[in-house]
Amino acid sequence: MYQLEIKHWLVAYRFPPSEGWKVHVDIDAMERANGGKQKPDKAVRAKAAEQALVALGALIGAHPKYGRADIVAEHPTFGTYIVEVEGSSSRQRDQAVYSALGQLVTQMHGDDCCFLLAVPDNESWKRQLRKIPSHAKASLGLKCLLVSRDGVTEYEA
Repeated sequence: MYQLEIKHWLVAYRFPPSEGWKVHVDIDAMERANGGKQKPDKAVRAKAAEQALVALGALIGAHPKYGRADIVAEHPTFGTYIVEVEGSSSRQRDQAVYSALGQLVTQMHGDDCCFLLAVPDNESWKRQLRKIPSHAKASLGLKCLLVSRDGVTEYEA
């Protein structure tokens, strides 16, 4: 599952604007299959996922305060969530997770936010999440999510 598809299903299941969430989704050129070597189906699937996000009511672009986080979801009752998303790409999965963790840590400015790392719901991504020590997740207030077309579950190893 590509990164933009993960974003779509995450917003649909976890942060639906129809339930009061204001959601900013940042999309870069590679996610849209613009540039670099891309699989033939990626552009079509990415376009469909982006259209689905817009139809849900997500705002496409950087968040005014938190910048280019993959997803910033805000709710008057449930608070603010900053999410880094990883999906299928040419990059090694462990490097993708390390990069996402670094991006999340740089967003931790002392604000009262929840931080999430979202990946596809399959065994190879679960192996990567198991590498993150539970005490590190607890110290950072980080939660990991597994995302599929069927739903979103919190991953606890």
